[in-house]
Amino acid sequence: MPASALPFVVTGLVSAEEQHNSLPMPTIAYGVIAFVAFLLGLGALWTFRNTAAKVPTKGRSNDAEIHG
Repeated sequence: MPASALPFVVTGLVSAEEQHNSLPMPTIAYGVIAFVAFLLGLGALWTFRNTAAKVPTKGRSNDAEIHG
Protein backbone atom coordinates (compact mmCIF):
# COMPACT_ATOMS: atom_id res chain seq x y z
CA MET A 1 0.00 0.00 0.00
CA PRO A 2 1.44 3.37 -0.90
CA ALA A 3 2.34 5.64 1.98
CA SER A 4 0.07 8.37 0.61
CA ALA A 5 -3.01 6.15 1.13
CA LEU A 6 -2.17 5.33 4.75
CA PRO A 7 -3.67 8.51 6.28
CA PHE A 8 -6.98 7.82 4.52
CA VAL A 9 -7.07 4.26 5.88
CA VAL A 10 -6.25 5.42 9.41
CA THR A 11 -8.88 8.19 9.19
CA GLY A 12 -11.42 5.62 7.99
CA LEU A 13 -10.64 3.35 10.93
CA VAL A 14 -10.95 6.17 13.43
CA SER A 15 -14.24 7.41 12.01
CA ALA A 16 -15.56 3.82 11.98
CA GLU A 17 -14.84 3.60 15.71
CA GLU A 18 -16.63 6.86 16.34
CA GLN A 19 -19.79 5.62 14.66
CA HIS A 20 -21.97 3.56 16.94
CA ASN A 21 -24.46 1.27 15.24
CA SER A 22 -26.91 0.00 17.80
CA LEU A 23 -28.35 -3.48 17.44
CA PRO A 24 -32.12 -3.90 17.14
CA MET A 25 -32.21 -6.11 20.27
CA PRO A 26 -29.96 -6.95 23.22
CA THR A 27 -26.93 -9.09 22.44
CA ILE A 28 -28.10 -11.96 24.67
CA ALA A 29 -31.20 -12.29 22.48
CA TYR A 30 -29.05 -13.39 19.53
CA GLY A 31 -27.64 -16.24 21.59
CA VAL A 32 -31.11 -17.23 22.81
CA ILE A 33 -32.46 -17.24 19.25
CA ALA A 34 -29.53 -19.37 18.06
CA PHE A 35 -30.03 -21.80 20.95
CA VAL A 36 -33.76 -22.12 20.23
CA ALA A 37 -33.02 -22.70 16.52
CA PHE A 38 -30.52 -25.40 17.50
CA LEU A 39 -33.10 -27.08 19.73
CA LEU A 40 -35.72 -26.98 16.96
CA GLY A 41 -33.27 -28.61 14.55
CA LEU A 42 -32.41 -31.20 17.17
CA GLY A 43 -36.11 -31.88 17.68
CA ALA A 44 -36.58 -32.40 13.94
CA LEU A 45 -33.70 -34.88 13.87
CA TRP A 46 -35.04 -36.67 16.95
CA THR A 47 -38.45 -36.99 15.33
CA PHE A 48 -37.05 -38.90 12.36
CA ARG A 49 -34.54 -41.04 14.23
CA ASN A 50 -34.20 -44.68 13.13
CA THR A 51 -36.67 -44.30 10.27
CA ALA A 52 -34.24 -45.60 7.65
CA ALA A 53 -34.26 -49.01 9.34
CA LYS A 54 -38.05 -49.20 9.02
CA VAL A 55 -38.14 -48.68 5.24
CA PRO A 56 -38.40 -52.07 3.49
CA THR A 57 -35.87 -52.66 0.76
CA LYS A 58 -36.94 -53.97 -2.61
CA GLY A 59 -36.29 -57.66 -3.16
CA ARG A 60 -35.51 -58.51 0.45
CA SER A 61 -38.23 -59.98 2.62
CA ASN A 62 -36.48 -60.78 5.89
CA ASP A 63 -33.49 -59.31 7.75
CA ALA A 64 -32.54 -62.78 9.04
CA GLU A 65 -31.74 -63.85 5.48
CA ILE A 66 -29.50 -60.84 4.99
CA HIS A 67 -27.53 -61.09 8.22
CA GLY A 68 -27.30 -64.88 8.33
